[in-house]
Amino acid sequence: MVSEKSVINLDELGRAGPYSHAVRAGNLLFLSGMIGINDAGKNSFEDQFRSAMSKISKILESAGSSTADIVKMTVYISDQAAFREMNSLFREYFRVSPPARTTIVCGFVVPDVKVELDAVAMLNSDD
Repeated sequence: MVSEKSVINLDELGRAGPYSHAVRAGNLLFLSGMIGINDAGKNSFEDQFRSAMSKISKILESAGSSTADIVKMTVYISDQAAFREMNSLFREYFRVSPPARTTIVCGFVVPDVKVELDAVAMLNSDD
């Protein structure tokens, strides 16, 4: 059986390039990396993490899913000193059955970015 893919884009989130916010393939939803930098001046690591998670939640909800359905996340952080804080925040969002996770320390194209999150989630196959 051949599955077709479909894309999900939320106008409210904007896009900084030629990519989709998420792509559905079969019962999996692949989310692009979401950053949490904002214009409100709240750009601590925690603020950016929470903002990125909020964007991920909105995308998942638009597909009929939720963060509880995430099976894999990749967390990109700009400073390894943020690892402990990231773990604490991650634990807060995923108290039960946390997803598989990879954490990478890296540099970002936009210098003020402290964290980027991407995810793979399962979707109800009846949709």
